[in-house]
Amino acid sequence: MNILIPHHWLLEQLKTEAVPEKIQEYLSLSGPSIERVYEHGRERVYDIEITTNRVDSMSVRGVAREAAVILKQFDIPAKLVKNSLSFAQIKPTSKQLLPLPKITDKTKLCSRMSGVILQNVQRQPTPKWMADRLQLIEANVHDAAIDITNYVTHEQGHPIHAFDYDRIMQLGGEIIITLAKKGEKFTTLDGENYVATGGEVVYKNPAGKIIDLPAIKGTSNSAVSANTKNILLWIESIDPTKIRFASMTHAIRTVAAQLAEKGIDPHLAEPTMVKAVQLYQELCNAQIASEVYDAFPNQKIPPTITLDLHKIHAYLGLVLPTKKIIDILSALECQVKITRETLRIIPPTFRRDLNIPVDIIEEIARIYGYHQLPSKLMATSIPLSQQTDTNFQAENIAKHYLSNIGWQEVYTYSLISEELAKKSNWSVASHAKLINPLTDDKTYLRRSLIPSLLQVIETNSHLPELSVFELAHVYHPQNHGLPKEVLHLSLASNKSFPKVKGDLISLLKKFHISNVTVKPNLNEDAGFIKVDDIRIGQLKVIDKITIIEIIFTQLLPLMKTHPHYQPLPKTASVIEQLTFTLPTKTFIGPIITDISELSPKIKTVLLKGVYQQNYTLTIEYWDPQKNLTNENVRPLRKRIVKVIEKTYQAKLVGKLE
Repeated sequence: MNILIPHHWLLEQLKTEAVPEKIQEYLSLSGPSIERVYEHGRERVYDIEITTNRVDSMSVRGVAREAAVILKQFDIPAKLVKNSLSFAQIKPTSKQLLPLPKITDKTKLCSRMSGVILQNVQRQPTPKWMADRLQLIEANVHDAAIDITNYVTHEQGHPIHAFDYDRIMQLGGEIIITLAKKGEKFTTLDGENYVATGGEVVYKNPAGKIIDLPAIKGTSNSAVSANTKNILLWIESIDPTKIRFASMTHAIRTVAAQLAEKGIDPHLAEPTMVKAVQLYQELCNAQIASEVYDAFPNQKIPPTITLDLHKIHAYLGLVLPTKKIIDILSALECQVKITRETLRIIPPTFRRDLNIPVDIIEEIARIYGYHQLPSKLMATSIPLSQQTDTNFQAENIAKHYLSNIGWQEVYTYSLISEELAKKSNWSVASHAKLINPLTDDKTYLRRSLIPSLLQVIETNSHLPELSVFELAHVYHPQNHGLPKEVLHLSLASNKSFPKVKGDLISLLKKFHISNVTVKPNLNEDAGFIKVDDIRIGQLKVIDKITIIEIIFTQLLPLMKTHPHYQPLPKTASVIEQLTFTLPTKTFIGPIITDISELSPKIKTVLLKGVYQQNYTLTIEYWDPQKNLTNENVRPLRKRIVKVIEKTYQAKLVGKLE
């Protein structure tokens, strides 16, 4: 997110003699990136890029806070102007106090709500100094009663909203914070009509009418108008995910929404409110007509982060004096206590991005200066030998070949839920479990890719034919050390078993692998895949979904870069086709194997086609010593038919010659 800040506005929050060019140079080295400084009339304006995790810096005061710390590191005097604004400064000045609306929070999604009533607000033109600054940051200019909220939001970094107090009271005198229902309609203050999708946090009156889309945009029925005399000045802190949902759903991308969806510090409500009240008193002769309403039900205490000094030195690659480290953290407004070689740090409430020790180390490195960290070459030479069980070229060939024949590559999470762990061949207890998982559905390190692939097919059940594969690691726990990573190639498809088997065989042929045995278990619908006598994987058929799991690392030694030379045969072969009617659920693979093993003269047996339960096999007979005739083949043909009919209860289609 980029923000614009005029230089003299920044100097109201930052005491320094540094010129804009120096501020740009040093802040860009250690803090928010100032992409450019341009002139607009007599003013210099900073165009600053702020990363989304640093919402605390998305304001004039936020950038001033960063500059005050960073400039000192470059021996440039700088000091953040003290912010002494507090609710204690807001005292009623009106002789006739007005009642605050009743506030009802049905969502429990508000961490803080604050408000105060301003009476006899005079509608004055926005003063030139404020109008100029708003225009420099590319904000619209209206009149003082409206522009004060935009001005204070940009300066302090927390959105603030002005309601027409009298209209709120006429609508029922109550603000009910609730979730919108699907189909409910509302009109924003700029006259645009919207229909709720359901789930948006909204304000309603007792009659159930939406009177505000909080932290995003006001509605026309409660907005300040030309006739407004009394204002309810209001600040709320709502669950950022709900703000993001409503803002993106309705494509209302206001500054307030962009700030609120990133999780603003609720403690900023106090200085923001007080600054706005002061400006209303100064510019609009407003009177304070109520006590401050302030509900802070979900106040969160920042975490205490424990950090070993040796860890800081190890990460930075140099030893910083302890005093230097404490000075940097204190300048960032962290509370720091040291016991022997251990720091205990409590970040300020506005730094929600500081949660774990490495966050603190990163802050120390950033303020100290990345450019001052040592740059050292590796202690040893760069390794040139390939890692064992690794062949990126083979992985690339497998992925591209499967994609080319119609399979979809997917990437699923390495961390899975307990439900998916139960669906693997391994017990849940045998999986490596995270001690502190972020979510319940990402708890165990997977030992199989199959459950995740089945979930993908189930999620896309509307597709009549879907084949997916994944080439990724599984993780098997060990008694000592980290789990063992094993590379698997897994496939799942709702195509028929013969088609999936054919795709597998063709993939293996791509690596010049022959002598493949795919043998299912007829009783359990499960089996194995072998190359010669080496088992490389397994296959199953579950609810008409064929799944294959290959241990790719076992397959790598069997791969060949080119085929072996075979001289052209000197004798002719005989090729014929036999069609058998087979019972249902009969696997064709064992039949092909049995036929191939009947005689050395049977060179190849291939499945030509399938119609209902009729399977056509192409059989090639060949003798390296002589040309075969039909008379030579007839006994072998009869033997094939006899064995298949007896073993598999099959029936030959047509007559045997």
